[in-house]
Amino acid sequence: MARYLSALAIGTVMFMSSVPALAHSTVKSTVPASGSVVNRSPDSVFINFNEPARMTSVVVAETGKADRKLEFTPPSGSTTSFRIPSPDLGAGRNEIKWKALSKDGHPIAGSIIIVIKAGATSSGNAPATDEEHTPH
Repeated sequence: MARYLSALAIGTVMFMSSVPALAHSTVKSTVPASGSVVNRSPDSVFINFNEPARMTSVVVAETGKADRKLEFTPPSGSTTSFRIPSPDLGAGRNEIKWKALSKDGHPIAGSIIIVIKAGATSSGNAPATDEEHTPH
C-alpha cells in the first residue's frame, strides 16, 4: 500500500509540473471580432493574444479565390497585439488564417472569419476599431 501511495504521489507531482507546459498563447480578441458581418473591408485587422507571441504568417482565404498572403510588419520580439494593415477583403466570406509562436516556443495557429456584405468596396469606412484592443 505504501508503494502505491508513493507512486501515486510521484505521478501527481509529475503531472502537475507538466501542466504549465501545456498552456500556450491564445487569442484574447480580434478587431473586427471573428464572425463579424461588415459593409466594407476594414482598414486594419487586430489580433490580440492573452500573452506575448510572435506572429509568423497571415493569409486570407476568400470565396472562389486562391489563398493570399497578407503583409504585416512583425514587431521585434514577442508582443500581445498585432496589426494587419489593408487586408483588402472581398465580398463574401473571408478567413484570415494566422500562425505564430507561443511564448513557450510552440507553434500555434488559428483563423478569424469576416464576412463582407455583397456590393461592398474593398476599403473605406470600416467599423470603428475599439481603442482598448489596438496597440498603444
